[in-house]
Amino acid sequence: MFKIVEAFKDRSRKDIRKWRQGLQLIQSPDKPRYNVYHDLIEDLLTDGHLQSQIQLRKLSTLNTDYRIIDRVSGTENEDLMYILQQQWFFEFIEYCLDAILFGASVVEFTEFVNEKIKINLIPRRNVVPSKGWIVPDLSKDTVIAYNEDKFKPWVIQIGPDKDLGIINNIVPNLIWKRNVAQSWAEFCEKFGLPLITATTNTTDSKVIDNVHGMLLELGEASVGTFPPGTEIQFQEANRTDAYNVYKQFLQTNADEISKQLVGSTMLSDQGTNRSQTEVHERSLDNKIAQADKRMIQFIINDQLFPLLRMHGYKIGDNDFFEFKTAEQEIDLDKLWNITNGLLMNGYEPEQEWISKTFNIPLVGDRRLPAFGFGFQQNPDNRTNFIPVAKTGKKKRYEGLSCSCGNHVQAVSGPSQKEIDDFTKKLIEYIFEGKDTLGIEAGLIATEANVLLQALRTNFKTYNQFAGPDHLMLQMMEYNLFEFATGKTEARMAAMTELLFDEKKELRDFTDFRLECDKLMKPYNKNWLETEYNLSIAVGQNSAQYVRFMAEKDSITPYVKYQTAGDDRVRASHAALDGKIFSLNDKEAMDLWPPNGFGCRCEMIQHLGDGKTETLSGDKGKAMMYQDDPKYRGSQFEINRGNLKQVFTKKQFYADAKQMTEKINGMTYDQYTGLDGKPLLESWDDFKNTLKDILLDNTITAENVAELFKKVKGTDYMGFTDYMGRKLTMSEDVFKKHTKGYYLGKNELRHQLFPHIKDILNNPDEVWLNQHDKNEKLQTKYVKFYKDKVLIINTKLDPKMESITIESWHTLKTDEKQMRKGLLIKKRKE
Repeated sequence: MFKIVEAFKDRSRKDIRKWRQGLQLIQSPDKPRYNVYHDLIEDLLTDGHLQSQIQLRKLSTLNTDYRIIDRVSGTENEDLMYILQQQWFFEFIEYCLDAILFGASVVEFTEFVNEKIKINLIPRRNVVPSKGWIVPDLSKDTVIAYNEDKFKPWVIQIGPDKDLGIINNIVPNLIWKRNVAQSWAEFCEKFGLPLITATTNTTDSKVIDNVHGMLLELGEASVGTFPPGTEIQFQEANRTDAYNVYKQFLQTNADEISKQLVGSTMLSDQGTNRSQTEVHERSLDNKIAQADKRMIQFIINDQLFPLLRMHGYKIGDNDFFEFKTAEQEIDLDKLWNITNGLLMNGYEPEQEWISKTFNIPLVGDRRLPAFGFGFQQNPDNRTNFIPVAKTGKKKRYEGLSCSCGNHVQAVSGPSQKEIDDFTKKLIEYIFEGKDTLGIEAGLIATEANVLLQALRTNFKTYNQFAGPDHLMLQMMEYNLFEFATGKTEARMAAMTELLFDEKKELRDFTDFRLECDKLMKPYNKNWLETEYNLSIAVGQNSAQYVRFMAEKDSITPYVKYQTAGDDRVRASHAALDGKIFSLNDKEAMDLWPPNGFGCRCEMIQHLGDGKTETLSGDKGKAMMYQDDPKYRGSQFEINRGNLKQVFTKKQFYADAKQMTEKINGMTYDQYTGLDGKPLLESWDDFKNTLKDILLDNTITAENVAELFKKVKGTDYMGFTDYMGRKLTMSEDVFKKHTKGYYLGKNELRHQLFPHIKDILNNPDEVWLNQHDKNEKLQTKYVKFYKDKVLIINTKLDPKMESITIESWHTLKTDEKQMRKGLLIKKRKE
């Protein structure tokens, strides 16, 4: 569009006078011209050091990725990105950087063909930015005003009108540097080689001329043939330190050039150490280049995008160009380590982002591991800690609950205090980066035992030792331990999120503790009380359910829904009051209380006859839905007695599978007390304070069978433990362990048998763990003596519908193999 006439460029030797002359022409009020100034700059660009510093400055920006995002939605505009990933755009960014260096620049757009756009830089010597002119022919006064509206779709001026760029600040240094280098070259020419002289005893002019010629050749070849009587001397220059004058002057000016362009001298010269160089490199990338990028963003968003819109390119008003930050430009291997850490600790990066970022094809559903149990943090590296799970802000137990506040039975004071103490110790260990496994296990056991006591409060069994009631009770007990495990995991996740404040800075301990205390209050008070009271209600109602089902054929197949009958009963529950249901109606059994947190309803047996009218389960549910829509599909539209669960999996705070596996392998020496000291000692360390076990030598193989007292009508013997749990031992197990090998002096199972009752009632330790992956949890009862350690192994047997004693024996292996898992009872000192 603009045709520039080629003209003479001044290539003569430059000095300060010519620089000043160029500035004077620029500042001319009537006829400013920039050609003399830019001819000077162009000639000075042959300086090698200057070129290296310019490249460092420009590449720090040019090597940064960029993106186009919607400022409202945050999504990237991939179509526009494709247009800006072409060569012309890279050239445009470089022109923007040149404007920072050399002053205002005018870019001409000559062709638009889809993503292929052609641009040219109008020679700066032909541009007068201060007037908005282009001078096509410098020998004439004709100018083109490129600021006119007709040129707006085709021309962009980059940089302020009167800006000459930062190179102008170092023009004197460039001139001096060049001229001093030239002077040094002349000096080297004069004094670099020694002066060679010759004396001869002849006066023959021809001989003298030949000697002179050979001296000239000697300077190049160092070999010469001279007539007899000729003496050659090499006169060394005595200006030994003169080079320092030139060298120091050149270095001084080079330093000034580097400081102006890249902020330091360490990036191009040899630094004293690597750390200093890295500091200056960060200064270039994070400060100088960051300012350059910000200016370029303004130019692209405020000038280039409007121009492209004029040519029909689809650029939205909210589309915004930006360079990626240093954090976004992280190395791929470092980014993967961070991403992998997030995945392993419960966060869920988008699968599409992972696939695109790491070029990994991903198919199928993503499966994330649960929060890692027994978190260990390096106290010297806490700022690199990545929180492990999101706790969210949603309140637990909202809806389906009573708001009157009168349905809650408080947790006992000692138990509440112990849970609070464990929580405080957990806060301390998390902040200090200590291994939290022992504290977590203690908290799990304490809280689970609180809920277990609540469950057993009104759970009345009707069978003496074995039956569906005992099976249900024991399965619910295991459910409570799993629930407590998940809750402690959630506590860990919630507290570790608080290590850092909103600015991603590590909190001090006082602030961290205060934030954790606020967050843990519902865990340890409100939510615990809700869970405690639900356990009571489930225990009472589930016991009734299993008994009524056992008696439906012998006593009555009907039950009646009954509320507490006061003004605090929920309307949805009052609607069912007095309604009769059949125990054979599966839908009706889903209405079995509790039907909400704080629910005090129950089912009672109804002695009807064949004419008794019953309400179907479907209609009963419809009545509940009408007054309480949230009941539909909730975790209370189920029969917990039928599921044999106090808390459903959906009510768990977190999936406790991975956590349970770590507890399963946790040995006694990993437990930590509230005082921070080891909780449990090795038997060898305290056995001398105990008494030997007393064995009855009168018990023999012949009479041991007399000790096995079967429950009437069964083939098993019944036992009761310290919690009131009912256990059984089959006759087969008894016979297996009271004959042959087991009667030897290393076993003596027959004489140990009478101690089983005492061990179950007064154990020193009780451990809950999983014997193998295919079995449910099992319980080990441990009793310490001076000379022996006795262990009773039990497990839940669904066929026997009871906890069965599988074996009893003394400790013969490493005690870590037996004293491991979740410690649910500890001997009192």
